[in-house]
Amino acid sequence: MGGSSYDRDVYSSSSSSSGGWGTSTVSTAKLKQYTMDPAMNPKGKVIRSTSKNPIIVMLDVTGSNINFARLVYDKLPMFYGQIEQKGYLDDFDISICAVGDAYTDKYPLQVSDFARGLELDSWMEKLVLEGNGGGQCKESYELAAYYLLKMAEFDSDATPVVFFIGDESPYPRVDIDQAKSFDIPIKKSIDPFSDLRKKFNDNVYMLLNKYGGGFRDHITKSWTRRLAPEHVIMINEEKAIIDLMLGILAIMSRKSLKTYALDMKDRGQTDLRIEGVTQSLQGLSTALVPMEHFKTSLPTSQAGNTGKDGKKGKRL
Repeated sequence: MGGSSYDRDVYSSSSSSSGGWGTSTVSTAKLKQYTMDPAMNPKGKVIRSTSKNPIIVMLDVTGSNINFARLVYDKLPMFYGQIEQKGYLDDFDISICAVGDAYTDKYPLQVSDFARGLELDSWMEKLVLEGNGGGQCKESYELAAYYLLKMAEFDSDATPVVFFIGDESPYPRVDIDQAKSFDIPIKKSIDPFSDLRKKFNDNVYMLLNKYGGGFRDHITKSWTRRLAPEHVIMINEEKAIIDLMLGILAIMSRKSLKTYALDMKDRGQTDLRIEGVTQSLQGLSTALVPMEHFKTSLPTSQAGNTGKDGKKGKRL
């Protein structure tokens, strides 16, 4: 696993393709920052990508989600390598960010520069896994979204994508004082997700973890009100997080879900993992992948009702 431009020996038995919710010995050893590195300080910081496909991973690092940072760190070479090897994107870089609760946490927002290859390790190792949060079914995702709206810059022809990973709802609107504390320009309190979707050409995804052991209806609805419903992806197994992100990128590149399932099989994932991931991605695939992939399985009346270009859904 992993690409030629980014590889390291990070894989332990606890972070393999088998099921379970354990942490990796590698990430546990590496991700041990207790104070924020100045380079991760978002105050007045603009992050700039010149790639065709900038990727932002916004990790909730409050207590209930802290394991995702470890999983992403462990499997980052595989994530990077699979994008290259499978041709999901041809020019990309990645920014690893973290979000907490701006009402309770010391470091509610952490932001890395865009980076490629092994340089990503040094950025991830700067993360503080604060592990707190407010315990009220909300975290400051709206502040993170507003930061990206105002402080992330891309080339005019770029196709950026952002993955939010967490288990709670955003607060209804950005708090003006919180935004000002990070030197983010703000005139009025807003819910930023509609504008963020426009900026990212609708490539905004929430990978939603189970809250307290199950998906809470009000949390799910809070996200489907803000994002396209098929962009709210349920995480049925924590260790599938990289498989889900890769699957989204594969679907964005117009690969069918069947083709992506074969990609998962090729990298040694279990049938159970493949089944869970494809189930989570079915709605997105139906919305975005060209209909010709499905014509053989559709009744004639449905297959013939696809429009002049033979496609369903929107181009990302």
